[in-house]
Amino acid sequence: MQDIMIRIETDDFDAWKQQHYLHAQNRSRYGITDGPAYQDIGNPGAALFHIRVDDMDTAMGWFQSDTFKQATKLAKVTGRSFYLAQPQT
Repeated sequence: MQDIMIRIETDDFDAWKQQHYLHAQNRSRYGITDGPAYQDIGNPGAALFHIRVDDMDTAMGWFQSDTFKQATKLAKVTGRSFYLAQPQT
């Protein structure tokens, strides 16, 4: 299991949120489990969210899919950055 943090920026946070929840089942098919999302206080059009993936290569397939690309357009995403996270014990 791998943890990923993704920061998105969008021109319409509500549109992004709608697309995000609409595709929860699609992400699940790629072995992606949603975690918490944190909306940026200083930029309400930005958020950081935490996901867990069963297999990195399979999960990255979601981000290359036509469904994801179309959802990104509808969500009015203007930027996205991925970060691999390692829990500290």
